[in-house]
Amino acid sequence: MKNKYLVYCSVKWLDNKKIKLGKNYKFFYKKSELNQKNLKKFNPKYIYFPHWRYKIPKKIIKDYFCIIFHTSPLPFGRGGSPIQNLIKRGYNNSPIFALKASEKIDAGKIISKEKISLNGNLDQIFLRMSDKTYIMIKKIEKMKKVNLKNQKGKVGIFKRLKVKNNEIKEMKIKEIYNKIRMLDSKYYSKAFIKYKKLNIFFSNSKIHKNKIYCNSIIEKSKN
Repeated sequence: MKNKYLVYCSVKWLDNKKIKLGKNYKFFYKKSELNQKNLKKFNPKYIYFPHWRYKIPKKIIKDYFCIIFHTSPLPFGRGGSPIQNLIKRGYNNSPIFALKASEKIDAGKIISKEKISLNGNLDQIFLRMSDKTYIMIKKIEKMKKVNLKNQKGKVGIFKRLKVKNNEIKEMKIKEIYNKIRMLDSKYYSKAFIKYKKLNIFFSNSKIHKNKIYCNSIIEKSKN
């Protein structure tokens, strides 16, 4: 009998690999779908969490082989909004890890690793992440035995960014450009400037000779 695998993903950036992964991979997108009924029904060999915004229950971590994916040079960069936090700190590329899920956030043992560029806007970065995640999933599928390696180095924790952190205030040109592109995705609220009773949102940014060229949408502030 062919092994079955479950994929829990809060956003659909891995959907472009659905057909290539095969029919033995079942995708879920809602928090409510991570339940014992689904798990018992499919009895998966592995449960993958390529982009999951919610905490995985301890019992599921204990009872099933859960694999999460995290983009940062672990153990530095555990926690929320890793891509944005890395770009803010000047990173141009990053490892993306497949980890065995643990009760501590992003502290699990390493199964596999790839490298991605952090250039371009967030949707472009997500596309690269989907490519690398697919490569790692297929590698893991072929492993007769999963070898687990400890994370080594100094632990650094990132805080998840909130919508209020998307506001552009007094910043250098390169910092503004980075803020716009690191939030430029259909899955995220855009970077914005407040002007009186208006919010001005920015996307599709380019930088040339210390000038930023981008699209903007102006809306009345809801506050």
